Amino acid sequence: SRSRGGPVPLQFVIPDEGAQYRLREGSISAVVALDDRTSHWQKLKKDSVAQIVINTLSHLASGTKICFLKGGYENFHSQYPELCTELRSSTQDGTETEKILSSSHYEKLGANHKPEYDQGQPVEILPFLYLGSAYHASRQDYLSDLHITALLNVSRRDTEQAKGQFHYKWIPVEDSHMADISSHFQEAIEFIDCVKEAGGKVLVHCEAGISRSPTICMAYIMKTKRLQLEEAFDFIKQRRALISPNFGFMGQLLQFESEVLSAAPPTPAATCKRETVPLFADGFAFNNDYEASMFALPTSFLTPVPIQSKVHQLKLSPISALP
Repeated sequence: SRSRGGPVPLQFVIPDEGAQYRLREGSISAVVALDDRTSHWQKLKKDSVAQIVINTLSHLASGTKICFLKGGYENFHSQYPELCTELRSSTQDGTETEKILSSSHYEKLGANHKPEYDQGQPVEILPFLYLGSAYHASRQDYLSDLHITALLNVSRRDTEQAKGQFHYKWIPVEDSHMADISSHFQEAIEFIDCVKEAGGKVLVHCEAGISRSPTICMAYIMKTKRLQLEEAFDFIKQRRALISPNFGFMGQLLQFESEVLSAAPPTPAATCKRETVPLFADGFAFNNDYEASMFALPTSFLTPVPIQSKVHQLKLSPISALP
C-alpha cells in the first residue's frame, strides 16, 4: 500500500502546476527537504512531512537531485541567521492564503469586490453537506436559501453569533502543517452524521474554505463512502476548485485513508455514539533509489561533495566571504 512506501501524487506535494511541470521536465536541478531539527534523513519518522516529500519526489524521472538539510531549520538558523527571514508572529487566525482576510485587504478590494474564496455561495458536497468560508457562514441569506441548520467551524476563531441560531460545533485548528487535524476527524464525522440523521444540512467552514474545512469534508466522504484520498480530493475540488489543504493535512488524510480502507465496512445504520478510531498506520518506507552525493553549503550556493551515502545530504559549512 502507499503507506508502506508508495509515493503520493505530485500535486499533493507541489500544488503549483508550473512547479510540477518544471520538476517533470528537469529544469529544477535540486530540491531541498528539511524539517525543524532532524540530524539525518534516516532518522526521519515514517509519517513525517519531510519523509513523504522525499519519498514522492524521489520517484520523478527528471533527474532532479533530492537533498536533505542535516540538522534542519534550527541548526541552519543558528549558524546562518542572516540568511533566514522571520515570519511576523500573529495571534490572528489563519496562515498563508487565509491571512489576506484582514480588513485592510477588504479595503483595498473595495466594498463591491470579494476575494475568490468568498464569491458565490457555499458549494454542495452531498445533499446534507456544504463547504464554504467564514464569510459564507456569516451570510444569513445564504444559509436560509440553502436551508442550512448546522455550522461546523474549523478554525481558531469561535463564532459567537452562530450559537443559539444553529446546531453549532467549533473545532479549533490552526492552518499549519504542524497542526493535528486528524485527531478531530471522528468528532467531525459524528457531528455531520447527527445533522444528517436529524434531516438537516451542515455548512463546514474555516476562514477561507481552502485548507481546513476541505480537509474535514474529505475525511468525511473517505470514511462514509470508503474513497481513496485521490478520489475524495478530486470529488471536493470539482465542486470548489480553489481548495488547497496544506501538506501536513494531506499527510494525515493519507494515513486516515489507510485506516479507512483496511477497516471493515461500516454498518448501514449511522450513529451519534462516539467511537474510538485509530487514525495512524505505519508511515512511508524510504525509497532507496538515491545517487550518492553531498552538498557543502556556503552562504550563497551549494557545492557537490561526493560521499558514500544513499541520499543527498546538506551539511552546514562555516561562513566564508565571497570575492
